[in-house]
Amino acid sequence: MSLRDRCKEFYQRQGRNAMLRQGDPVEEIVAFVVAEIGRAADERLEDTLPLCLYFGSNDDRDEFVAMVSEVKPNMVAKKLP
Repeated sequence: MSLRDRCKEFYQRQGRNAMLRQGDPVEEIVAFVVAEIGRAADERLEDTLPLCLYFGSNDDRDEFVAMVSEVKPNMVAKKLP
């Protein structure tokens, strides 16, 4: 799915949520932008689904990435500032 398609889908979903008065549009926009920044970090991520996690320390993050990499060796992890 292209960035244009993802933006279109996001926009349509925002419209539906607004009619139903559900969700927090600001938080959803922030999450969408964070996911797209991560996706843009590597061409291999173009057709992937994002999962953004936040950790209390670099050690916690590194430990989690190592643990998941054992089970999913083809996983791509990107550390964003």
